[in-house]
Order: sequence, then C-alpha cells, then structure tokens
Amino acid sequence: MPLTPDAILKDVRSGKFSPVYFLSGEETYYIDQVEEAILMHALAPGEADFNLDILYSKDYNQLSDVLNICQNYPVFANRRVVVLREAQHYKVDVWKQLENYVQSPMESTVLVICHKHKSLDKRTSFAKLVDKHCVLMITDKLKEYQVSGWIRDYIQSKSFRIDQFVADLLADNLGGDLSRIANEVEKLELALEKGATVTQDVVDKYIGISRDFNNIEFLNAIQDGNISKAIRIVDYFRQNPKAGPVPMLIGTLYGFYSKLWLIHQLALETHNLDSAITSVAGNYPVVVQSYKKAARLYPLPKTEKAIELLSEYDVRSKGIGNHETDDAALMTELVYRLIHSIK
Repeated sequence: MPLTPDAILKDVRSGKFSPVYFLSGEETYYIDQVEEAILMHALAPGEADFNLDILYSKDYNQLSDVLNICQNYPVFANRRVVVLREAQHYKVDVWKQLENYVQSPMESTVLVICHKHKSLDKRTSFAKLVDKHCVLMITDKLKEYQVSGWIRDYIQSKSFRIDQFVADLLADNLGGDLSRIANEVEKLELALEKGATVTQDVVDKYIGISRDFNNIEFLNAIQDGNISKAIRIVDYFRQNPKAGPVPMLIGTLYGFYSKLWLIHQLALETHNLDSAITSVAGNYPVVVQSYKKAARLYPLPKTEKAIELLSEYDVRSKGIGNHETDDAALMTELVYRLIHSIK
C-alpha cells in the first residue's frame, strides 16, 4: 500500500530505513524530497565515498547490473545506498529482473528507485510485488484549485504568515510546479525573520510579482470589463516579458473560462450555482464570490465565445496566421474582443 511523503520522511529522519523504496508519480517534488532525506540521514559523514552509488537508467540497460551493485556489502559502515534515477525509462519487461530482489533484498543496502512523471502499471506482476514488499510512494500533480492552499500551508510550515489572496497571487503566477514554488519560498526564508507576514509588497520585492501588474489583476480586469486597466497590465508585461509571457496569460484566462464553463454545466444539472462553484473551484469565499460575479457577466454562450477566442489567440501566439502582430498588440486585441463580448 502506498505511503504518503510525510510518513516516509518521518521514518527516514528518525533513522528508520527500508531495503527498497519505489518513488513514483507525476509530482517530482516529493520524489526529490525523499531521495534527499535518505541521502542525508542514511549515511554518516565520510561514509558516502565507499557506500553511495547514484546510477542513471540510461547507463544501465539491464537491471541485473544494478543488482550486482546492490549486493555488495557496505565498507566500514552499517549500510550502503544505491539510488537509481530516471527509472521511468525502463520498459515493463526489464522490471522482471528485479522481482526476486524486491522479495528478498540485501538488508544492508537501501535501494532508492526514482520513477518520475508517471507510475508503474498496477496490473504488472512487478508492480504488485513492489506494493507488497517495498516502501511505495505515488505522487499525483495537485489540481489547479489545490495549489494556493498548498502554498499557504507550505509557507506557514516555514513559520511565516500569509493570507489567502497572496497565496492565490503566487499560485496564479508560479503555476503548479512545487519545486519552483519551494525555490521561490527559499528566497523569502533568506530575507525575512521567522513569524513575518508574506504580503503583496514582499512578493513584489523578493519574488518579482508586482502587486498591481500580475495574472490575478489581469484576470480581474477582464472579469470587470475594465479595458484601461487590462491594457495597462498588458503594457507592463510588454516591458517586463518574463513577468507575463503570452502563453502564461492565455493559459491563465483559459483556466478561468474553462472552470466557468464547467460551473455553468454543473449548475444546469443541479440548479445550484454555489454547489457548482464549490465543486469546480473550491470553497474559499473570495473564489466563490469571484465566480458568482463571473457567471452573471459571462453566461454560458458568452463563456463558450470566450473559450473560442482564447483558442484562436493561442494559435496566433504560436505564429500561425498572426500576420506579424507582436505579443503586446496580440494581447491588446484579445482584451478588446473578450471585454466587448460581455457588453
């Protein structure tokens, strides 16, 4: 049965190790976290020179070669650690070579298999053996509506305070890449005293997300039908292209309108708009109110028109049928067409 990252990390940090770890899934952040914890705690200082092997699947076509390394005894240490990275590249038949080992592993070896971006096919005999005999971790990507909550909890775990709006701001501008988010939070750890509040000004100063010119404010301007504000933000992004590249802006808008489309569909089925919003976008009061307002401004036909426009401009942003229009002009044109669609 798969274990959570927190459960595995708790054991590792307390000095409890298993002979085989199979770390898999689409979310690579936790795989890196567990691997790093094992490397830090499984070997004492000075033991890694003779007792640590970091291997890559591209260098070992046959797992039998990896097993030979696993079956070596530790040198002047209690254990040896073997890390096999990029294991997702192995085909199903290759894993059969490891079936006997996972059932009867070398007790003095800690084998860590990092299988990123996907999970094993649960129907295979090897997957069933891993589930039964190994420490198995499967990590899924967070859903879009879960990211801001994860950011809030993560920042609070670092002994800082943050309100939901600023967490939403970070989620909308950093996306769902947890490793990237953790790297940005590390900047805050270096700059702030413990117990400090992460405000919009702090985010602007240390992470580079402007309080006035960001994805959330751009989306709000579109929702409000505020053309002048939306164009000012587009102009800011033109001058600071890394702050708001066109694919990210279109992706932000598409994410919003696609959720709104789902909300309309659910509301038609259930006759309950609040319930539809909660099911699709979460239960935060600010989010609920935002989507209530958007549902009034963009009934289903206008939402579908907005999605159609975004698909058109996504293609044009990639240079297809764009007639040499630059990014800022393209986004300005999109803003006018989106906002005029609700007039």
